[in-house]
Amino acid sequence: MLSLLSSCSQSGWDFPVQLLITGVVCFGVLLLSRWVSQQRYFPGQSNFIWLHLACLWWMLAASVEMAAQGAECKVFWASMAWPGILLTPTFWAVFLWQYIYGKHQRLSSPVLAMLMLAPALCWLLALTNPWHHLMYTEQTAPLSGDYGSPIKYVHGSAYYVATAYGYICMLFCSGIVIRAVLQSSGLYRRHYLVFLLLTLVPWAVNASHVFLGMSLFGFDPTPFSFAFTLMAFAWLIVGVRLFDLLPVARNLLLEALFDPVLVVDSQMRVVEVNPSALKLSGLERGWQGRRLQDWPVLGAKLHELMSQADGCEPNQLLSLPSLDRYFELNIRAVERTTRHEVTLLGQMLYLRDVSQRHISELQLADALAVSEQRLQTILELHEQLREQALCDPLTGLYNRRYLEEFFAREIDRVQREQKPLSLALIDLDHFKLLNDKHGHLEGDDVLKALADKLRRNVRSSDAAFRIGGEEFLLVLPGADLEEASKRLNIICKQLAQQPLETRGGLRQVTLSAGIACWPTQGLNLDELLDVADAALYQAKRAGRNQVVTFG
Repeated sequence: MLSLLSSCSQSGWDFPVQLLITGVVCFGVLLLSRWVSQQRYFPGQSNFIWLHLACLWWMLAASVEMAAQGAECKVFWASMAWPGILLTPTFWAVFLWQYIYGKHQRLSSPVLAMLMLAPALCWLLALTNPWHHLMYTEQTAPLSGDYGSPIKYVHGSAYYVATAYGYICMLFCSGIVIRAVLQSSGLYRRHYLVFLLLTLVPWAVNASHVFLGMSLFGFDPTPFSFAFTLMAFAWLIVGVRLFDLLPVARNLLLEALFDPVLVVDSQMRVVEVNPSALKLSGLERGWQGRRLQDWPVLGAKLHELMSQADGCEPNQLLSLPSLDRYFELNIRAVERTTRHEVTLLGQMLYLRDVSQRHISELQLADALAVSEQRLQTILELHEQLREQALCDPLTGLYNRRYLEEFFAREIDRVQREQKPLSLALIDLDHFKLLNDKHGHLEGDDVLKALADKLRRNVRSSDAAFRIGGEEFLLVLPGADLEEASKRLNIICKQLAQQPLETRGGLRQVTLSAGIACWPTQGLNLDELLDVADAALYQAKRAGRNQVVTFG
């Protein structure tokens, strides 16, 4: 190593025009790498920059070799180029893999070390070549006896191993891009064909140099081809953002979505789908161009839903109960806008899987329905209990507990409507004698029969109460003394003319009643009850079986 450096220090130097051109290219690659590092991040950006630096190393070593005049110095700088020679295809392969497949994570230190292992080993073999001649044989010598003549390299076995390593990397690069081409179609495929063409340029140039002896300025033209390809790629990626706008690889956004996506043209033919939609439909091939309504599983319902939709109404529910799947359908128009018109090219159908949420909503709705039914049952039981608390268990009429609540409510109403309210206190004549003679069970039958008669003879706004053993009360909102007296007399006469049926036979009973009217005969319940009770007492004293009113 030291002897080679010493030979370079004693070697003459020449700076031809070719060296100036090479220097300009090197400077351009350096500026390009700096410019790319300052752009918006894209997958594989760091490896793209490393690729620039590896190519720059390669060309700088070739430039120094071109300027050196001594043969040993030329061979030394040819050996110095090996890190750039092998790192360029290495980082090229890693960059293409990350960029096409959208891998955003940076390479870890162990991975970087592993990638640099083969270039470092070849570099070591090249620098120690005078000891073993595995990279360049002893026949390596200048083409002529002229001072500064280019070197004719006769390669050893290690050189071909290194060349095979570089070709493996280039094959990997070509395979990645060819796969992207095969998996794309139409406009996408044309763009990736451009990508493939640029990838093949360094491959073709290097193969021409190795097998056909093609050279540039007497040197390997491969680094210059890489420099050209780097500039083209940088312009496509950073300048026009070509592949940011047209992601095609299978694992990019559309392909990686778990939700089905379909694109239909203006004639409702499916022109693009993602794997989720194909899996849901059970299709593998022969789907492109098929009409939407002919698609298995979801086509007919999807077409019907779209035909019923008002424009591009979002979040329409597509139900597939047979599969227990539910989707929210979002429709987006694909349009081409010109200065004079907007042309509908097709529609993108995005089916958001909401199966779990919808099933949960259905289960919640069922649970709410059950809860509502139970609540209704509880309310009905509560109402029944309230009715039982407020009603007489024998006759079913309201008891005295409900009288004050009903009276207060009705007083407020008739007060607002400026109407009267009458209260009739009723008592069965000689009821104790009936109990003593025929028994309490028949007495109960008489009470129930009288309660039925009262219910049939009152209006919906009236209310009948049992307030004691054989005492009843009618509250007649809107009725004055005259009307209340007329209605009670009808009940009194009917009861006297129609015996009541009991378990022991027909029993002839009569009633006596006293009537009081609000507000002329009392302003509250107690005052009206006192007046009605006095009138009832008067009816009893006057011979019973009659209705008495005061005033």
